This record gives sequence, C-alpha cells and structure tokens, in this order.
Amino acid sequence: MTRSLIAEIIFTGTELLLGQTLNTNAQYLQQALAAQGLDLYRQVTVGDNLVRCAEAIREARADLVFIGGGLGPTEDDVSREALGEALGLPLVQDETALQIVQRFFVSRGLKMAANNLKQALVPPGGLVLDNPIGTAPGVVLAHGDKHFFLLPGPPQEFSRMVEEQVIPYLKRHFAARLGVISSRIVKFCGIGESTLDQSLADLLKSTNPTLAPSAKEGQVHLRITAKAGDEATALKMIAEMETALRQRLGGHIFGTGGDTLEGAVGRLLAGRKVALAESFTGGVLGEFLALDPVAAGTLACGLVLTGATTAKVALPPELLGRPGEGLKEAAARMATAVRAYAGSDFGLAVTGAEVADARSIDRFTACIATDDGVSCRTKEMRLWGSRSQAARRAAEAALILLWRSLKEN
Repeated sequence: MTRSLIAEIIFTGTELLLGQTLNTNAQYLQQALAAQGLDLYRQVTVGDNLVRCAEAIREARADLVFIGGGLGPTEDDVSREALGEALGLPLVQDETALQIVQRFFVSRGLKMAANNLKQALVPPGGLVLDNPIGTAPGVVLAHGDKHFFLLPGPPQEFSRMVEEQVIPYLKRHFAARLGVISSRIVKFCGIGESTLDQSLADLLKSTNPTLAPSAKEGQVHLRITAKAGDEATALKMIAEMETALRQRLGGHIFGTGGDTLEGAVGRLLAGRKVALAESFTGGVLGEFLALDPVAAGTLACGLVLTGATTAKVALPPELLGRPGEGLKEAAARMATAVRAYAGSDFGLAVTGAEVADARSIDRFTACIATDDGVSCRTKEMRLWGSRSQAARRAAEAALILLWRSLKEN
C-alpha cells in the first residue's frame, strides 16, 4: 500500500507571533490539504528572522513543506533566503519570476523599485508559480525526498495560488498518494468530557476514522475524521461511527456540524411556545433564544426580574420574590408563574445568588426550573468565575434542562 503524503507548514511573520495579525492562511491551507487526503503533522510559526526561518526549514521531516509569507521586497522578507540557506543553494534571478514582478507594475503604470528585483530570485531547479494579483511569485522546489512550496503572505494571493497552482501540481505529481480527509462534529450536552471519554473508550482508540473530543461551555464536541480514497467512502465511514455514537450516547446528542443547542430546542418545541423569567442571567437566556433563527419563533416572552423592573412594571405577585424562600422554590415558582403569565406551553426560569467565599473566589449558586403545566423540573448548580461568566453558564444549563424536558415530552 502506498504511503500517504505527510505535510508540514511553516509560517513566517513577526506580526503573527505578536498577535497583531490573525493567520487566516493557516485555516485555509489546513482545509485545502485535508481535502486532498494529506496528513498534516506539524505547523510552525517563526518571526522575520533568517536564522530561525532556515532552522525551521531544516527541521522539517515531511514530504511536503509549505512556507507561507516572507516573499515581499523588504529586508524582513526572508523566506527565499532561508530556503536557500537551509538547503545550501544559491538564489539566482529567474526570467519568468522577473516577468511576473514587472507585469504588476507595468499593468498599473507604476515605476518598479529596485528592491522588487529581490522577488525574482529563485533557487536553481525551482518551478515558478504565477501570482496574477501580486508582485511575489511562488516557488516549488523538489530537493532530495521533499518538495518545498514558497507561497506569498497576503490571503487573497495565498489562497488563489494554492487553489489554482499548488493543488493542480499535487494532483499531477502525486495522484496515487492523494485521497480525501472528511470530518463531522457531533455535539453532546448534559455529559462531561471525562464521562464521555469513559463511555467511548474503545471507540476513541479507532485509527480510521478517529475521534477527538473537545470540551465547550456546557457541551462536548466530538470530531469524527475519516481518510479514504474518495469522499463517498470517507462519509460512509463517518456515518457508521456516528451510528455507533448514537447507540451509546444518543440521549446526549443534540446536533452535528453547525447545529446550536438553542436551535435544537427550537426544533423540539415545534410550534409550541416558551416564556422566560430571569433574575440571575440578566437576559442572556433570552438573547440565546431570540437571536437563533429557529428558536426565535418559539419565544413567547422574556422577563428580566430585577429590583428596578419589578418596581415599575405591573407583574402578577406570583412572579415576585417571597421572603425566606429558597432558590429552588423560587425558580420553580417563577417557571410556573411565567408560563401562566404568557399563556405559553413551557416556562423556564433562572435565579441565583453570590456565595461568600473567604478565599475571594467568585462563586455563585444558580437554580433553574422548567414547567410544562404537568410537572416542574429543577436543577441547582454551583458556578465559578466572573458574574458574566456565571450568567452565561447558567443560561446554557437552562437550555440543556429545557432540551431534556422536551426530549421526554
């Protein structure tokens, strides 16, 4: 069996290391390589430094080494020089590269500066890649058992060169070693990452497709990735693994891909309405539902019950606080009352309070309740973090409680 190709990416740019520029080229190239079935083993970012860039190139152990950025005309653009330094090759002026650089200026009626001649330098044996929208030609160099790709940094130039020239080059030279890598995200709620890991221990050892869990706020996302010779086969492998996941933990799966928890709640409501009463989350729960295109149509009303609000708005006494009442009792009363107040099918309420902590750690207790007119379900939870973080976590937990209630109705 032919060994699959291994790829490595090196990005240059001090602005990337300082966080001044978001490296969108990284995500684009990762997806482009996966679409060809290439295994990306490592990604490195180095500053605009000739020595460090050359060192990163020498350290590369992949079949295909992609070097992004550093092809401009200024002194801090060092990728060409670093490639030559790392491989012990000189740089020579290439006529094709020179024509590409000159074309940019001639087509615009501009005078080319002398330092732009640097962009026409290519290692001997390098294949020049056209850059129709910029001044920096790309280069492909086969050297030893590796192929090196020099690509310009500006995202439009980068993506166009990859799509129009790099991918066709790979298909011409490595057709038998390419394939497809496809992924699907399966989303879980109401289960922790460690519990999920224990429940899926054997499946997580699978090598193709692979499973990779990622903990989110109140959720766990599980990425299924399959590699195959064609997309149909890869998707079939993913579907089979997803079926196995659903057989094990289907009660915790609320969606896949771009699905959201609030969207899943909206779909389960299916025309029914929910009313909200929030005295801890400050409207965050209402925001979650109101901004989702599916869930928005299910929202009957949302009340933020602060002291100032209740003093000015005529609300039924059942919605207002009662002296000496516990948080769980308050949440249940609010959920029942807001459902009756709005005439909705469900009522969902969140209340809470800060917990004194001698260690000066922000802690809160939140209570959530959902009422469907037949029964009322409550949940109490402890939260850490800032007040806003606690509010968002409580709102997420409220959605999970409602989602569970809807699954059982």
